Amino acid sequence: MHHGIALYRSRKIHIGNQRMGDGEPVLIQSMTNVSTMDTIACVEQCIRIFDAGATLVRITASNIKEARNLKNIRQELSNRGYHFPLSADVHFNPSIAEIAAAHVEKIRINPGNFARDDIQGPFLKLLAVCRQHNTAIRIGVNHGSLAERILEKFGDTPEGMVESAMEYLRICQQQGFHNVVVSLKSSNARIMIYANRLLQMRMIEEKMDFPIHLGVTEAGAGEEGRIRSAVGIGTLLKEGIGNTIRVSLTEEPEQEIPAAQKLLEAAYRTNIGVTGKPTLIKPLETSYQRRKSKKTGKIGGGLVPVVITRFPEEPMEEQPTATEADYVFVSDHELINDLPGDRRYILTAESWLLEEYPQETFFPLFSLKDFTDYGKTSDVLNFVLVSPDETKQALELLKAPEVPACIIYLHETSDKSRKAFTTLVKDVSFSMPVIIMASYNENDRERFWMRTATELAWYFIDGYADGLWLDHPFADNDKLSATAFKILQATRARMTETEYIACPSCGRTLFNIQETLREIKAATSHLNHLKIAVMGCIVNGPGEMADADYGYVGSGRGKISLYRNKEMVKKNIPQQNAVEELLHLIKTNGDWHDRS
Repeated sequence: MHHGIALYRSRKIHIGNQRMGDGEPVLIQSMTNVSTMDTIACVEQCIRIFDAGATLVRITASNIKEARNLKNIRQELSNRGYHFPLSADVHFNPSIAEIAAAHVEKIRINPGNFARDDIQGPFLKLLAVCRQHNTAIRIGVNHGSLAERILEKFGDTPEGMVESAMEYLRICQQQGFHNVVVSLKSSNARIMIYANRLLQMRMIEEKMDFPIHLGVTEAGAGEEGRIRSAVGIGTLLKEGIGNTIRVSLTEEPEQEIPAAQKLLEAAYRTNIGVTGKPTLIKPLETSYQRRKSKKTGKIGGGLVPVVITRFPEEPMEEQPTATEADYVFVSDHELINDLPGDRRYILTAESWLLEEYPQETFFPLFSLKDFTDYGKTSDVLNFVLVSPDETKQALELLKAPEVPACIIYLHETSDKSRKAFTTLVKDVSFSMPVIIMASYNENDRERFWMRTATELAWYFIDGYADGLWLDHPFADNDKLSATAFKILQATRARMTETEYIACPSCGRTLFNIQETLREIKAATSHLNHLKIAVMGCIVNGPGEMADADYGYVGSGRGKISLYRNKEMVKKNIPQQNAVEELLHLIKTNGDWHDRS
């Protein structure tokens, strides 16, 4: 379903010496991963995060001692000249939140575990303390850790996430407490996007204007973690949703900051909503439905989106790999006779017309004009380049083509391009498959990942596109294909790798999560049909692993518990045996296969 047009202006709030919403720049934040009781270690990590460019740091407060020690951390940071605000992360115990609210500038609570059935009593007490100390509150909902009463009515859905937040936001509204931020997070970027779109529409309906915090939980590390974060956060920023962000990486927290800065750069390119200014909200999808395109060759008709790349400079392997492009574009006619078999090739129309090629493996690429002018076309599959300026003409000429064809849509970074594409694919009389071709020239890998994921994810999040072609004048074509596959995986359009849901760790983490993730990846990376969660502790772990098939969760000092489909199946295993036990569990349930 989609929701109609509205104007959204988030209110301006204050978090210590920082302002958020209503025209303020998007605020970047991170979270510590050292013990909250180690004051100096916590302070020094906060300083590294602030020096990297963050303007807010969150610290876990899992018990009363930790909540009280926030006062010492705040004081030491101020003594060293760091006056940026701190946020306390609180779960389960409202009294911990009340203590922490006296010492830091912001409190984060999770509606899924803050209180059971009587939410009003404990929450009103917290609001009174926050009002007294001018402390802001984040209502932070996590997909997978919703309260039972929400699950019974809405299920584990974007609608349930929104209602979980709205229960608390309505109380804030009734009490005239407006220093509030709201977040709806998930490790599934599609769910996170739909939930936040729906949240903003619901707040408009109920005349609320709270700022929104964006993040994809447990995004992972490296290219995968950055792309998954950019898919969720970047898509929403470009739609005008979001006032503060955190890129959650399973790396040192200060490394999240440059990634977040580059993500904002990618979203700034069209300058839509990145400063939180009033934004015209166009009809936005809030549930997934794949566009019904006509199956043409191996493309469209409900098949997974394909990946296209240029012919590489290095020799190709004789046998295709699992993450090798489905189609290879060959622009040099002299290379055609030496191409390896077992692949599908796209040739320029001029090259294809020069001689007869096998119909099932060689396909022509036409301009729109040439496709309608040339007399000869493929009986199996033709590719047609269409720019945003040509969409109206394409609709007139290609609504009911007499020959099998697939559009290659030339993506541009503009609102005009998005409107033109939407007009094309939403025309009910147009059913040709559409592949997105996007060209970039970034030399910085991180900027490239952030920009491609931010700009291109929505085509697949909303089920519109049937393929992706990334082009770069200098990049290795295999790496371009790998990035394309990661974007498709992060949007849940096509799964080609094992998916790891790995938390960034915090002060509650009871083992070296980065080292453990590397060990688990080394043993399971060939199981591309699985989603495996690696979670630091039991506070958020079982909930935030969301739809993982298997979970590895810290349950005590040196102890690990294992989960299958969110159900604990082994408890308090010694850490030194836990990875081996995880592999045994996967094998016992028939989900293991040896590497090919």
